Amino acid sequence: MGAIFCCCPPKDGGDDEQMLAPLPKVKVGKRGTHVKNKNVEEGIHLSGEGTALADTLIEQDAAYWEVKIISVGVGVQVGVSYDLSGHLLDSQIGDKESSWALCSGPDGKPLEQGDVIGVAYGQGDIPNLRFFHNGTPVEEATVLRIRGEGYPSVSVCSGAEILWVFDPDHFANPPPGRHTEVRPPRKML
Repeated sequence: MGAIFCCCPPKDGGDDEQMLAPLPKVKVGKRGTHVKNKNVEEGIHLSGEGTALADTLIEQDAAYWEVKIISVGVGVQVGVSYDLSGHLLDSQIGDKESSWALCSGPDGKPLEQGDVIGVAYGQGDIPNLRFFHNGTPVEEATVLRIRGEGYPSVSVCSGAEILWVFDPDHFANPPPGRHTEVRPPRKML
């Protein structure tokens, strides 16, 4: 009539459960011609002049990543953009039409070596995009609504160097609320 199921795992390890494969790492997908990138243990080291987009479209509901400032140079922009290409990769993000960013420099947030910018992008949240400077919210940079598909994006300018961090083991600050690291989709086949 009915079967009895045990919810407890066997003590002898008799079941050969397959471990889930680790998530693929987020990498640089596109970059400007003068942007240099190098994968390091903590993340992606970027320098030069121009814009870089992650290779992962933000499909999850609530994503978080960080940028650690190694050298400010003339400027650093951190944010989200549409799928930019061509000459737009050789410019800076933050035009509020195809990209939204927290900007450093005279018209933006003063940043120093060692600062950490956290980015929380929630497709189901209002506001959609929030920034954190060393763990403290930057209310004036908040973006209420972004429509369409967004990619994590950064721009560096004249001497700027950053470390783009997607691995939660290397985050300097905990993600806010229900946000988690950017997760590349797994291939189903």
